[in-house]
This record gives sequence, C-alpha cells and structure tokens, in this order.
Amino acid sequence: MKTIAFVILPQVHILDLAGPLQVFYEAKNDYQQPFDLQQVALAPEVSMAQGLTLSHLAPYTTLSLQKGDYIIIAGIHTSGFRSEIYQQASPAFFAWLNAQHVQGVKICSVCTGAFVLAQAGLLDGKKCTTHWKASQELHDKFPAAKVQSDCLYIKDQQVYTSAGVASGIDLALSILEEEAGALLAAKVAREIVVYMRRNGLEQQQSIYLDYRTHLYEGVHRVQDWLVQNPEKKNNLEELAEMAHMSSRNLTRLFRKATGVSVHEFATKIRLELAKKLLKNPDLTIEAVAARCGFKDARQLRRLWREQFAQSPLEWRVSQVM
Repeated sequence: MKTIAFVILPQVHILDLAGPLQVFYEAKNDYQQPFDLQQVALAPEVSMAQGLTLSHLAPYTTLSLQKGDYIIIAGIHTSGFRSEIYQQASPAFFAWLNAQHVQGVKICSVCTGAFVLAQAGLLDGKKCTTHWKASQELHDKFPAAKVQSDCLYIKDQQVYTSAGVASGIDLALSILEEEAGALLAAKVAREIVVYMRRNGLEQQQSIYLDYRTHLYEGVHRVQDWLVQNPEKKNNLEELAEMAHMSSRNLTRLFRKATGVSVHEFATKIRLELAKKLLKNPDLTIEAVAARCGFKDARQLRRLWREQFAQSPLEWRVSQVM
C-alpha cells in the first residue's frame, strides 16, 4: 500500500489540491490501485483561498510514512504564509518535512507550494519550478534553489515541484505513471478528460501516452489492445469489431484521432517493447523479434533502422557504453 498524503495549508487553492487528489482517487476507485489517500493539516480547520472551509482534518503528525510514500503540498495564497497558524507551526512542520525526506518519502508541491519547500530548505541545490508569476520571486528569495521557468514539473532528488494550477494534474499523472505504468496513467487522464502533457525537459517520450489526446473511445480500446498484445497478429476486422465500427470507419477514425494508421501505431508499440527487451543481453535479436510480434529478425532490423537510423545491435551496444 502506497500512502499519498496531502498536507493542506491555510488559504490553499482549490484546484491545486483537488486536481491531483482526483487523479489518485480515480486510480484507486476505478482501477483498484493500492493507494492510501490521506488529507492532513496544521490545524483541524482550514480556510481555502476561494472561501470554502475544510474541517475535522487530522494533524500531519499522525501520519506514519515509509520510504517511497508521497507528501503533496498544494499552492496557497500569499495570505496563508502570513497566517498565525502557519507562522506558529511552520518551524516544527519544516523539521518534520525534512525528516520525512531523509527517510525516503518523496516531497511534492503544486504552484506556490514550492515556497513551502524552499522555506524548509528542501529546494537548496535542486532544480524546481512554480507558477510563472512567482518564478522570479522564488529565485530572488531562495537563490540556492535552481528555479526553472519553462516546464510543467521537475523531479530532482526525490523532490517534485510543478508549475501553476492545472500542472498539478500533470505532476500527479506523472507520479501515477511511475507507480502503475503509462497505460493506466493514460486511462486516468481519459477518465478525467485531460490531455497527457510531457515535462518538456525530458528527452524520453512515451508511446503509451503519445497519440492519446483524443476522445474516441473505440479508438482507445483498439490502442489498449495493441499495447497489451504486441506479439499478436493484428486483424483489422477483429480490431474494428472491438471498436464497434466497420473496418473502413476504424481506419479513417484512427488516423483522424492519432495522426497515424493502425499499422503504424502497432509498429511503434512493437519497437518500444523491442527497445526494452534489447537491454537484456541474454536475448538474441531473433528472440526479441519473436516476442514483439515481428515476422522475423530481418523485419525488426529493417524497421528499427528506418526509425532510429542504426541497427538494433548498434543501439544495444550504445546503451552499455
């Protein structure tokens, strides 16, 4: 069981809190992910920046966290930093945050929650981000932090920070991808009707998330099947039946939704799997080709060279150099 604890501070912004919380709620309740979602605070009652009040909140000190668990701190209005409860409780809270980080808990922030992490000293020497309006202020007040203003979120040494408001959802989906895989993250993104956006600093792109920024459920079902069954032969008629449409309509709609054909998408999935398998030195090129659904090693080599401008063997060697 993985604990994901939301520490709710005075004058918290609703979407900064609710967006990431909804991501993990969907993963837990709709897809049975083993998440223990906790909401705690500095005081039993918290007034939100938008005027609502949360009550009967447990103290953050009641949490029992382990290595690999998460603490998420949503952004708060500037008045929250000046509040009496924050001023009084912050020294002990900062010490607690640092103790959690030392034992391997991952500390995350949304929007101006980065200022809380900076005040606790958790951003010293680390790359981080916050809302674009607050980036310069974060840089000026905390020069030891390596503030980045051109990304949605950053992960550095078990400290995760995200930019403004909706990017908290992007960070949550990225965490979900870490914990449960890219396919489930894509499913949850569809469930809450948002696009999967990438960091922008990461060179690695995910085929499991690309081509998913559409709302055609039939096409998603076909994509899910292709991802889960890369070694199987693709029959267009059977895929069309799965999507509850004709073969002709699937061909047209798949390209409209993704920008590639069914065959091209299937090939990309197989090449992605091949990339993972090639990292195993015990597998021959022939064995990799068979596991990925290619006709033979020759087909794998041809498609690989077309995609990556080198042979599978050359790529494998480059990964161990």
